[in-house]
Amino acid sequence: MDSNPDGKLILVVDDEFDVLSAYTMLFEFRGFRVRTAANGAEALAAAQRERPDIVVSDYMMPVMNGADLCVAWRADPALAAIPFILTSAGILPRDLLPPYDLFFRKPVSFDTLLAAIHQLIARPD
Repeated sequence: MDSNPDGKLILVVDDEFDVLSAYTMLFEFRGFRVRTAANGAEALAAAQRERPDIVVSDYMMPVMNGADLCVAWRADPALAAIPFILTSAGILPRDLLPPYDLFFRKPVSFDTLLAAIHQLIARPD
């Protein structure tokens, strides 16, 4: 599972430019196409322009955080079935139960994240 011959599209959402740059480079090296957004509102707009195969989003961001993005994502019939991975360097509030598929605490190893992505995009719709 080291490559992605189908060129699946990953939407990476994070307000830290270095994170976006690193993930873009690593995912593209593995054969994925990558789009990025700096907050949840930008991510929703990007997904309207080009529907991704999966989204990897940070939790703590300005404008619209990752939890609010996930709720809006699931409420949109065109996006609801797309797998959603939420990440955070902080601790999520105990009552935060948005309908994300997986959660990883940062820092998460790229190999762990990549394996989860392959698992989620390979599952039947």
